[in-house]
Amino acid sequence: MLSETDDSMYYLTRGQSVGLTIVVEAGLASLVAVLYVFLIILRNFAWRIRNLTRENWHVFQTPMDLLMFSLFSAELLQAVGCVMSLKWVHEGIVQVGGFCWAQGVIKQLGQTGGAITTLLITLYTFVGIWLGKTATSMRVTSIVIFVAWLSVAAVVIIGNTVNGRRGEAPFISPVPYWCWIHGSYPKWRILGEYLWIWITLSISFAAYVPLWLWSRGNIVINDRRWWNFKFQRADANTDSSFRRQSIMMLAYPLTYCLSKLPQSVIRGISFRWDGNGALTSSLSSLLLGFGTLFSLSGVFNVVLLLTTRPESVLFGKQAHFPSSHAPFHQASMHHSEMGSFSQESGDRDDSELGALPSRS
Repeated sequence: MLSETDDSMYYLTRGQSVGLTIVVEAGLASLVAVLYVFLIILRNFAWRIRNLTRENWHVFQTPMDLLMFSLFSAELLQAVGCVMSLKWVHEGIVQVGGFCWAQGVIKQLGQTGGAITTLLITLYTFVGIWLGKTATSMRVTSIVIFVAWLSVAAVVIIGNTVNGRRGEAPFISPVPYWCWIHGSYPKWRILGEYLWIWITLSISFAAYVPLWLWSRGNIVINDRRWWNFKFQRADANTDSSFRRQSIMMLAYPLTYCLSKLPQSVIRGISFRWDGNGALTSSLSSLLLGFGTLFSLSGVFNVVLLLTTRPESVLFGKQAHFPSSHAPFHQASMHHSEMGSFSQESGDRDDSELGALPSRS
């Protein structure tokens, strides 16, 4: 319950403490899972340092490697922000302070960064399939990701700098089960997170439906004019396995939608009910339940990666390349910066999760 004097502190009931504990445990599971992925990356990088010359140390070989690294970095921040709620469970009270501020900032960075990265994965996948082109420029993708994270950091820094002055409500405060942007700053809530979450949800859904129909054979896209397509009945004799494999990268946006949408809806209702997120007991249970689902997003993404892991330098199970030579894939990728997208030939296997797809 909120303090009778101000909303800078929130006293957790026993039931809320139990629910928040489950959310923290889910976040801890995601934290362990994501750290395992980073250990894989470090292991592969260490192998290259030991076995290859300096010019062949690169572990980022494709644009999707960069996007996946960005996604798991965001998942790491989200998981850390979630696990920090263990302090509130232990003390039975969520209150304004340095720790509260840190949690709010980490949550902003992780959730917004995750939303924008998921949006980029969706757009890259859609362009690769619908336009029949695959992104090849590491430079362009690096710039896009850098600008995305720089924008997220700028919004967080500016929001915390210009708000919460003397006489105003703290910018980061209990909302109520963890710390985030206070209800007195709705525009910053929208700009700093919800705008990107809903854009990502909307575009992911809009991209998934036509690509799913394409994978079934219900949509035929003109090879020369991507805007020219037609609907048809799916041919039962047509082998659509390649098409279905091609849209596997949309598993990440789909996972994001399924894990984030329920919590986002309940959170929106809570803020409409009370500016700082106070809820009835039924809505409180729903929020904590869906919060648990969202906290498991890191686990879901790691499972997706490990079950259909691409044999890439970044995520490969082991190094398959002779110690005296860099892989041909690496050499070709580092000399193909002529454009951000290039037409793909049909002789490449793009079915692995983690590889940019193409319909050609």
